[in-house]
Amino acid sequence: MIIDIIGAGALGLLFGTKLQAVRHQVRFWTRTEEQSKQLRAQGIRALESGGAVHVLSPENVQAQPISGLLDEWNRAPGDWLFLMVKQTGMDEAIQSMDGLQTKPVNAVCFQNGLGHIEKLEKAFPSWRIFSAVTTEGAKRDGGDVHRAGHGQTWIGESKDARGNQSANVGRSSAADVALMLCQAGFDGIASNQIERMVHRKWMINAVINPLTALWRIPNGELLSREERIAVMRQLYDEGMNILAAAGIETDPDWWEQILSVCRSTASNTSSMLADVQSGRRTEIESINGQFVMLAQRCGLPAPMHETMYRLIEGM
Repeated sequence: MIIDIIGAGALGLLFGTKLQAVRHQVRFWTRTEEQSKQLRAQGIRALESGGAVHVLSPENVQAQPISGLLDEWNRAPGDWLFLMVKQTGMDEAIQSMDGLQTKPVNAVCFQNGLGHIEKLEKAFPSWRIFSAVTTEGAKRDGGDVHRAGHGQTWIGESKDARGNQSANVGRSSAADVALMLCQAGFDGIASNQIERMVHRKWMINAVINPLTALWRIPNGELLSREERIAVMRQLYDEGMNILAAAGIETDPDWWEQILSVCRSTASNTSSMLADVQSGRRTEIESINGQFVMLAQRCGLPAPMHETMYRLIEGM
């Protein structure tokens, strides 16, 4: 398989290196030429938590700036496109992929929050678009990528995906991606309820991420004081009321899952906290901001989520 990975962050490099280790051809697409040159010069090492190391030597790294994607696809189209940029990079990525509107593309989206699928369906009507929800974690240190424990990755196609089912990509399935990931050493799972998985992770991120960013604490510290848990619960309850009003299915154990995530990732720095510390734009608009928008459509107030949105944006 030829797999194009857009977004050469820690997670993209981890997935790409392990997929190439099982003989897939992986092409990394970066925002700048400088990033591509660095990958081609250094190579990539993916270090497993158990000690195993997967090495992608410099001469075997295929990395180019995303501005060259269309020309490469016209020469040698890929089988799968993994879109692994953050929500904050989605608009730029969509612009950079101009020219692929009529191409039969199998795209897998790894973004947090909501809003990106609709943008992609509008921009690329011939694509077959899948959602991925992963609990994999990775940290990058130069040319090294450290896998922060083993997670699971669910793949599925949303019920209202508007991809052209008559296109050449129509035969591909979530099971194909899941099998490919399993062969590369990931726990890949095909799901026919991917919306529920997406909404669950959306809720988890909406409760954990803004609070860790505001209080500048790792995930586990959210549970160290009753006052913090109380604010978490207010965000959760408000969010569940919004989802219920919108007719979105949920599960009663989501609160316990949020607490479990805090415990299992106790020492982790959330992506939103890392963005705030580095002075980068955060994903708050696609996470808590989406709760606010959904509440407005349902005629409900969302004071907690709106406060999180405005505080983080104000930073």
